[in-house]
Amino acid sequence: MTEDSRRFPPAPCPGDPHNCELLLRSREAYRGRCAQADISGHDATVSAMAVGLVIDVWRNGPVEDMHCGKRGPDDAAMFAESTALHEQAVTALTAGNRPTGLLEFEDHLLDRHRPWAGTGGKTLKDLGYGFLGQYRRHVKDHINRLLDLGHHTCLADPLEPLLITTALLYGRHHKGMPRWPVVVERIGILLADPAHAEWGPDGQGVRALAEMPQETPSPEGLTAALLSAPSSLPVTVLEWLSHHLLYCAAPPYSLRWDEQSRK
Repeated sequence: MTEDSRRFPPAPCPGDPHNCELLLRSREAYRGRCAQADISGHDATVSAMAVGLVIDVWRNGPVEDMHCGKRGPDDAAMFAESTALHEQAVTALTAGNRPTGLLEFEDHLLDRHRPWAGTGGKTLKDLGYGFLGQYRRHVKDHINRLLDLGHHTCLADPLEPLLITTALLYGRHHKGMPRWPVVVERIGILLADPAHAEWGPDGQGVRALAEMPQETPSPEGLTAALLSAPSSLPVTVLEWLSHHLLYCAAPPYSLRWDEQSRK
């Protein structure tokens, strides 16, 4: 402690004291979760925060109700749009003025005329009929909560533990997380071997390859697109991937892969 710090103690955190207590109390547990998930360094931290931001503000809310409706985004669109939004979320979190960045992210989400990725040009107005009011309130409420939390000075970055914890709870295997390249690698292994054990015994691998769209890139091109910009893939390819390889219980996510790697 320097002489100046003794004479001029740090100003108290302007945030809600209850939130300060929760943030400080959860700090050690949060650090442990990051270590277990291999989230370290600036880029990995921001990327994981962006995954959490997309989940918190966009995905875990009325969008899920839209997804279940007849007009709403299908599985392919949910995957494509969420990965496209990840890039926007990174931009928001790394903006020189983060509150402005978050408000611009809010505007992007609420734009009723912006085509969503993986939908063939459909917009929020097309996909969200019957849910537009709920969707708007959800987005605004969650952005406002983050703006309020951002005033805290008791932690270097008060949004970091909240958003990364959200990512680990709901999006551990999403693009932007350390596990996503592992999932992409497994997709390549499965497509190279339709008889691979993780396809299961019912011929799923053979059916998947038989139904592969003609416009699917080469194995190398597909891997590159999945790692960098999945939303750039044709809608037919996104739909095929969602049907065979990217649903929640799909072969690339099988726990048996991890069990075998530990043997």
